[in-house]
Amino acid sequence: MYVQIVDYHGNHISIDPSRVIKLRAATLSDEPVQTVFVDYASNGTFAKGTLPQMAKLFGTYIKLAELHAPDSTPIFVNKAGIAAVGVDNKYAGNAVLIVTVEFENMRVPARNKIAVQETVAEAQAILDAATFAV
Repeated sequence: MYVQIVDYHGNHISIDPSRVIKLRAATLSDEPVQTVFVDYASNGTFAKGTLPQMAKLFGTYIKLAELHAPDSTPIFVNKAGIAAVGVDNKYAGNAVLIVTVEFENMRVPARNKIAVQETVAEAQAILDAATFAV
């Protein structure tokens, strides 16, 4: 099963939802406006739409947990892609989500940890409660 999205160039792209690890709205100044970054496997793309729209679309197929990046930006992560929740002092002692082996990115090791604003206990509770969006 593949989900069809339209990227910021207008191209139609098929993405296996089970390979998606994270969704976040484009927020940086050099990112395309009104898009969502879909981080999957060892790739990623900016899809046209809003974060709630993309969460609903992908959440039909995978369990998504809504957390926050260290700067308070909402993010959705694929519960199945998280192996553990730890602490990393580089992120003010907040939680980091450690991806499973299937989601590791050998080319960009920094993507193997997802920093979140929540504490370890809060992040774990949110992951435990993750459900399908539909």
